[in-house]
Order: sequence, then C-alpha cells, then structure tokens
Amino acid sequence: MHRVILAALLLAACTPAPAPRAYRDTSAPISSIALFDAARLAGEWREVASFRENGACLICRARFAPGAEGVEMESGAGRARLVPAGPGRLKPEGLKGAAAEPWWVLWVDADYRTLVIGTPSGEFGAVLDRGQIGPDRMKAAREILGWAGYDVARLKPAGS
Repeated sequence: MHRVILAALLLAACTPAPAPRAYRDTSAPISSIALFDAARLAGEWREVASFRENGACLICRARFAPGAEGVEMESGAGRARLVPAGPGRLKPEGLKGAAAEPWWVLWVDADYRTLVIGTPSGEFGAVLDRGQIGPDRMKAAREILGWAGYDVARLKPAGS
C-alpha cells in the first residue's frame, strides 16, 4: 500500500503545473496615464508584442477612429468601441475574454508612436506601434510592463 502511495506521489511530482493565467503579479502597483489623449490614437496601429498563450495576436492591426462616444476600433479581433472609463482607461465594448476588461494605458511615447496597454488582472497586455518600433521604445515598453508587475519573459513578439 505504501508503495502505491509513494508511486502516486512521485507521479504527481512529475506532472507540470498549469501555466498561470495572469501575466502580472497583481500585488505590484499599476497606474494609467492621467493625461492620455484618446484623440491622438487616430490612425493605423499594429501589435508588436503581447501576452498570449496560443500564439495568435488579439489586436494584430487596428485602425482607431476617435469620436465623441469613444474610439472605434477595427482589428483582427473584430470591431469594438473603446469607451473612456477613467483617466488613461478605455473599456472595450464588443470584445470577449480578458481583452474585454478595461484597458489601462500604461505608457505612450511623447509622439504617440508606441502604446502600452494592460489590465489590472494581468490577463491581457500588449505593445502597439504605428510602424516599425525602435529598440529604444521597445526597451521602454518592456520596462514599463515590468514595473507594472508583468512577467516580461512571457511577452511574445508579433508573429511568434
């Protein structure tokens, strides 16, 4: 009997633990940019990196069209409206799962070329850019995500 229990314990020890669902330590501080200007999102963006397990991008390419009622978004995830939900926060209407949580703008460069978004739950986060992201902005995006508690080792570049 003891051998059966010991064998079961050894087998259980060899089973890999399930991957954590959240990509950030939720005990870490997180904040959104209070002076974020959603009107400056207008135009084409592409996802250059994100947190995902299945390899598929969520936003992929997006066209943002700011209006009085929020920001209209067309992307690989479909159409959505991003409605202001507080300073530097946008609530996606029309998306599902973790991406439907309010997006917090964690960082945007001064020229609105690179945008870092995440959720307080840590189940979603992405780096968007208007073109070819420079190494300096990618480094800044990774540092911001790390400061917000995200496990940047799990950040996957687009197309990987």
